[in-house]
Amino acid sequence: MKKILSMLTITIMAVFLCTVPAYAAETTETTESTEDGYYNGPVDPITYEPIGQTTDTEAEVVEINSDCTYVRSEGMFRYQFGQGYVSLSVVDGMITTGHVRLQFDAVSSATLYKDGDAVPDVPEEVYEPGSYTIASGNDGDFNKVISFQIVNKTTGTISQYVMPDGFHVKGVQKDGEEVTSGYTMVDLEQEGYYQIVYSCNAIKTDFALDVTIDHTPPAVVFEGVDDTNKAKGPVTVTGMDPKDTITIYRDNKETRLNYDNELTESGVYRVTVSDEAGNTIEKNFKIMIYLNLKAWMVIVIIVAIIGGVAVALYITRKRLRVR
Repeated sequence: MKKILSMLTITIMAVFLCTVPAYAAETTETTESTEDGYYNGPVDPITYEPIGQTTDTEAEVVEINSDCTYVRSEGMFRYQFGQGYVSLSVVDGMITTGHVRLQFDAVSSATLYKDGDAVPDVPEEVYEPGSYTIASGNDGDFNKVISFQIVNKTTGTISQYVMPDGFHVKGVQKDGEEVTSGYTMVDLEQEGYYQIVYSCNAIKTDFALDVTIDHTPPAVVFEGVDDTNKAKGPVTVTGMDPKDTITIYRDNKETRLNYDNELTESGVYRVTVSDEAGNTIEKNFKIMIYLNLKAWMVIVIIVAIIGGVAVALYITRKRLRVR
């Protein structure tokens, strides 16, 4: 009996000694390269996360994608442009409602554009809503381009948010309720208040975009304009919100509404109304030549003058006959 127990004990110990090294080998796999700061050490066999070591996400400079690095002490994303670089507080393709910090290296060959127009003196930060582009090369022949967008907290200028390269969606709420979304894209076609949380894969940091989507254009009415876009008298613009802005051109010259929100002069008009969300409505029409109050007053005055002259001539002739 003792011999049998001894043999069983030896067998169990042998099995244990054979299996432990195999498991240990599995949990101490390392990455293939140590170049460019890549981690080289033991990793978990299931999650592939480093074990008991400083990870790449804690490094001072982290590669976000093949074109971008993140400088942790600056909190900036860096892009190479020519012999220099450009640093931003956002990445290529990001949408934000806040300001964006910029830093152009002295030898950088890049130019900042806002809505297609070059910005001559690059500021330390930009905050006005618009589409921004940083490019190097000649106009129309850029050899490198990155872009980002600043929107109002209420906007109709975006209908989807495609995540920047190296980022993924973590969660989306619409009007306080969880909604489904893609891993790298959020649909913003429906109006409402969106709270989007997304994360950078490399630095394990979350970002947020809280925005109200409004795709409804201003409810403006042009009273006096018929179905053929012609008016035979004054045109009154009604239905404007106090936050709406209006731009008016008459015969290609900028003009404005009078105090009664009317357009009274004859001519060809182009009117654009925009709301705070960036939605616009444009109306083109023509006010035909007509007799307005001013014209009638002129006619009355002319008739009165002519009548006065006629009466004076009549009286003068009558006096001459008496003599």
